Amino acid sequence: MFAMTWRQHRLQLLVAAAMLAGAAGYLFFGAWQHASYARQLGLTTCLRAVPRRDCGPLAQAWFTRFTGIPSGFELLALLPLLAGLFLGAPLLAREAEAGTLQLAWTQSVSRRRWLAVKLLVFLAAITVFAAVLSLAFSAWLSVYNRLSFAGYTNVNRMAPPAFDLTGIAPLSAILFSFAVGVAAGVLIRRTVPAMAAALGGYLGVILPVSSLRYTAFLSAHTVRGSFGAVSPVQPGGYALQTSYSNASGQQVSFNALWQACAHPAGHGQSRMTVSCLSAKGFHLSQAFQPASNYWPLQAVCATILLAAAAALLGFAIWWSSRRAA
Repeated sequence: MFAMTWRQHRLQLLVAAAMLAGAAGYLFFGAWQHASYARQLGLTTCLRAVPRRDCGPLAQAWFTRFTGIPSGFELLALLPLLAGLFLGAPLLAREAEAGTLQLAWTQSVSRRRWLAVKLLVFLAAITVFAAVLSLAFSAWLSVYNRLSFAGYTNVNRMAPPAFDLTGIAPLSAILFSFAVGVAAGVLIRRTVPAMAAALGGYLGVILPVSSLRYTAFLSAHTVRGSFGAVSPVQPGGYALQTSYSNASGQQVSFNALWQACAHPAGHGQSRMTVSCLSAKGFHLSQAFQPASNYWPLQAVCATILLAAAAALLGFAIWWSSRRAA
């Protein structure tokens, strides 16, 4: 059964492996560039120094070559969706359309075992793919994380899309997408409609989870500080919302700050100074998720998606074992 499953689906798996190899190769090469330049500047040694040293000039020099996460990396967060569209949905729907599903279910192997073997092959491949993707992006992000914990950047693993591409998030998202596709294929039994249903089902769950994960699952921390002080957001954290207040504690808009402290800066431009904002008693309040909540948030999101994936795959096995081809 395993050999037959490989022969049937090796093209899909090989294409997926080739795409993953290209993405992982690019990320590991980028990680090497980041680390190499940091060592060349002495930034790596500075960040590890005890007692802590001022690495600001070195960090600034590093950022002249490497900025933040490229916008194109948002596409990597769509990789889980591809698993549902091109691996999960066609798994049974294509065989049902071609008429080979009825032939397979008339053999000596039971329907449940036949589907279980197929699923095991794909689940094993998905686990490997997700682990490689997570390790590759974590390596790419490594220097950014160290700079974030030192307070030199807000680019870190807590913020999207890094949160979706590190830890156990890729595994849970890919498994969920695959399970949605399999369930859609079992029910609809036509490839293109199953792919459309998989797209809608995946986005219908992922988008709400992504929008709520920083506020609904774990309580955000809120801190208040005066302008001119160190940013109240702890290093490595993810800022959610910023508000401003005056000396009496009343909340004000950013425009109020601008009207109070804006002054001409030449060439027809204006600017605000921190010293003015501090002197007039303005404060800022920031809600954020601390770096310590990274793994708890990963666990909560993964639990939701993995539980849904298990339910969908269980349903697919139960439904296919009882419905006539």
